Amino acid sequence: MPIQVALFTVGDRYVSGGAKDEAGDNLNASCLKMGWEVVIRQALGDDEQGLASHLTQTVDSGTVDIVFTVDGIGLQAKDRVPEAMYQVCEKWIPGLSELIRNKAYEKTPLVALTRGVAGIRGKTIVINMPGSPTAIKDSMDVLRSIFRLAVDQVKGTPT
Repeated sequence: MPIQVALFTVGDRYVSGGAKDEAGDNLNASCLKMGWEVVIRQALGDDEQGLASHLTQTVDSGTVDIVFTVDGIGLQAKDRVPEAMYQVCEKWIPGLSELIRNKAYEKTPLVALTRGVAGIRGKTIVINMPGSPTAIKDSMDVLRSIFRLAVDQVKGTPT
């Protein structure tokens, strides 16, 4: 069965149409290329409480295996995705975010300033992805080989 994915690009500029979601487009294409099904794709605003609520509702619906957020993990005051994640997740998977930063650092040292996290709520993985199209590609290149096992373990599926 293909992995079911929700993809949320975070930022008021995406909601208003003021910015093109190239990173989200790259992530969507990468998921489809791997045979996954993107069942939800949406732009969400920068509001921390609204984001936490939306993530919780999506995860608790039981319809997706992985929730990706794109952007909103920097140092600006409006970047509140990690804080929303602290309200949503029950367990943490620090190795996923470490891999993303380590891989991206080779090309973009400024990735050290990102604050993305990865965690679990119920039987769903929630992971913050960078807002750079190139960083998305690099991140998925390094993570794709471990997602199936991670999803199976979270769901309690024998491997």
